[in-house]
Amino acid sequence: MSQRTKCTTKLNNRELLSKVRKMLSGKDLIRIEGDEFLLNPKVYSDSEIFNLELERIFHGLWTYVGHASEFPNPGDYKVVRVGRYPVLLVKGKDGVIRGFVNKCTHRGNILCRTFKGNAKFFKCIYHGWVFSTEGKVIGVPDREGFPSDYDFSRKNLVAVHVETYRGLIFASITPKVSLEEQLGDVKQLIDYIFNIGENVEVKGPIRYAYPGNWKLVAENTLDMYHFPVLHESVALLSEKLNNRSPQRLSNAAVGGKRLDVAFNGVGYLRGGHGFVSISREITNLREQFDAVVGETGLDNFDRQRAEFRRKATFHVYVFPNLLIHDYDNTVPTLRVISPVDVGLTEIQSYTFFPKNLRRELKRKILRAHEEVRGATGMSNADDNEIMGVIQIASTVEEPPLFLSKGLNREEKENKVLNEAGVRFEGVSNSLDDTFIRGFYKWWSNTMFGSEDK
Repeated sequence: MSQRTKCTTKLNNRELLSKVRKMLSGKDLIRIEGDEFLLNPKVYSDSEIFNLELERIFHGLWTYVGHASEFPNPGDYKVVRVGRYPVLLVKGKDGVIRGFVNKCTHRGNILCRTFKGNAKFFKCIYHGWVFSTEGKVIGVPDREGFPSDYDFSRKNLVAVHVETYRGLIFASITPKVSLEEQLGDVKQLIDYIFNIGENVEVKGPIRYAYPGNWKLVAENTLDMYHFPVLHESVALLSEKLNNRSPQRLSNAAVGGKRLDVAFNGVGYLRGGHGFVSISREITNLREQFDAVVGETGLDNFDRQRAEFRRKATFHVYVFPNLLIHDYDNTVPTLRVISPVDVGLTEIQSYTFFPKNLRRELKRKILRAHEEVRGATGMSNADDNEIMGVIQIASTVEEPPLFLSKGLNREEKENKVLNEAGVRFEGVSNSLDDTFIRGFYKWWSNTMFGSEDK
């Protein structure tokens, strides 16, 4: 039997928490003062905070690591990172996808150095120990040099907890809650988007890194306020290339320019999750949605949800590291957040397709995804530069970040979302800071809410 991770290298909870609180010198990271919601920018740049995030969030919760469609055959594997842990995901001969710490249990060499592939077994290049796809020791050179009665099953690969929901694979080192409990109400949105069965294929990843903290991309993805300003050139080019009128973003005005409305609302859910709802009515997205559904028959869920999804879709953030984009397609594109250091984050981006979709339509969707979300994609180039500059400035605590937009109009009820069965904690205009406030309330509770948590 593979042994479960005991995390002997994890940071001391109480000692680290004490250090972080001492570092803050009595200042709260989050301050709510009247009509102001203020955030200390040190949340992006302090290494002690980052180390505690790794332990409490990326080791103690469930993080997204892959999709079942990436492992069609026994022996298919993929190498990922869960916090600081190198992890090997592999489908065994019995069809079960397992996770292991990607280290030889003999002398600690990284066992598998290839990102993905298929293998009948894994052989360490240092001393030649061999492990099965189920994580068992099956070969030890010069076995006679060890005690004759030594039980080598004690040196099976160290197992990592793995669970799956709707084909999405999550892993945890020391889970404090079940995956079911952690996902909570965001399962409703996953159900909308991933009601695609098993007849899918995945392309990717596109891999790139930006010089900023992992939380910045989570905030940025559901921040529509920046879009018509930072991405103005992207919007203008898209209109020209696609010969269509501007996509509407808001009835407000910025810098004397009128913005258009396509994003209907932003909200947050219990658990730190969030979403932006997007209308297909005002953009060209409904035509593409209908074209794909007509070819593949994907629209097979109940009538109410089918009609709602035909009218609107979502960007969804699944705390802590999964971004789901469903705006250009009936099946989603995913971005996976992987913190490397306090000021360095890797992103992996994947595109999903129905297997029976026409090749030219697949190519059209993939090219559109690469143009926007590729390593040098138009939106990514803008966002990565901004996040890098914010990271540089975050070492200075003053002034605090001002996250008060929409405080006066945040709602606990929304007729359209309620009728669709979407449960949420708060929702507001898409240009508001509503999600970011909800995110940091949950983040703070997870990080500092209880020393015994």
